[in-house]
Parts: sequence; structure tokens; C-alpha cells
Amino acid sequence: MKWTVNQWLTEGFQARRTGALTAYIYRSLRWPDFYRNAAPAYEVKYSGTPIALIRFEGKGATVKSLEAASRFPEITDLDLVEIALWVNKLRTAASLN
Repeated sequence: MKWTVNQWLTEGFQARRTGALTAYIYRSLRWPDFYRNAAPAYEVKYSGTPIALIRFEGKGATVKSLEAASRFPEITDLDLVEIALWVNKLRTAASLN
């Protein structure tokens, strides 16, 4: 795995990848086309630009790249899935404590 994700703020995470890439994950606002129910959703920002949305439902997650993600080829869809797995792991650990 290339990324490490740590709790950064309440409901926020910092993802770092070898090679000095850093992305931030924040609890998402209600995006009309993506956030249809009360499932937790997170927004991934890179260089201050929202590039993806992650929504958790049950034991699964949906990762949706935003149009702005195409401007940053250094972060692929697989990277976003890896970040979503990390966030899910950290959310699960926090709910058990």
C-alpha cells in the first residue's frame, strides 16, 4: 500500500503517499447527486480542490471521482479506493472505542 492515512481533525483525515503527495479527507456536505440518504460521506481534497467523494453504506463504500480529479493524474482511481479503505478502517476503529 502506498498511502498512510491518519486522523487529522474530528471527522477529518490526512492521507500521505511516498513522494510527498498529501490529500485531506473531510466529512462531506450533502451533495445532491451523491448523498441521497444519511450514510456518512467524505470529500477528498488535493491541492485545495475536491477530487472525489466517498460514501459509506453498511459494510461497503462507493468512491466517485469528480471532474477536477482529471487535473491531477498523480492520484488514480485505485489511490482513491485505497484512501477509502483506510478511512473505513479508521472510522471502524473509532466507533469501537
